[in-house]
Amino acid sequence: MQKIVKLIGYKKNPEPYIKISDVFVLTSIYEGLPNVLIESLYLKKYIISSDCPTGPKEILNDGQYGGLFKVGDYNQLFKLLKNFSNKPKKIKYKINQGYKSLARFDHENNCRKYFQIISRYL
Repeated sequence: MQKIVKLIGYKKNPEPYIKISDVFVLTSIYEGLPNVLIESLYLKKYIISSDCPTGPKEILNDGQYGGLFKVGDYNQLFKLLKNFSNKPKKIKYKINQGYKSLARFDHENNCRKYFQIISRYL
């Protein structure tokens, strides 16, 4: 396992490590807005994430753009990792769909939407 999995600990800038990875795994128990998932989508990485409260399910569109497993269910995590290596076409499709979905996080579009809502009350 040590030959194929590297646990690198906290890094101030994880982007170079995500770029060279085949898959990004988030095993959080809780999250707010896990920006690292958005960054991983941008870097066109396959994502496997715990389905912790707030964030992963919404970012991965209920599993459409990556794999989700119940918090603490490491058997399901193992199955998702195994599935990653066995279904490259399906995985590539999910990666591309996730990348295309990033427009919903564009700050200019979101600011415009907020302004439209606020302007109704001005």
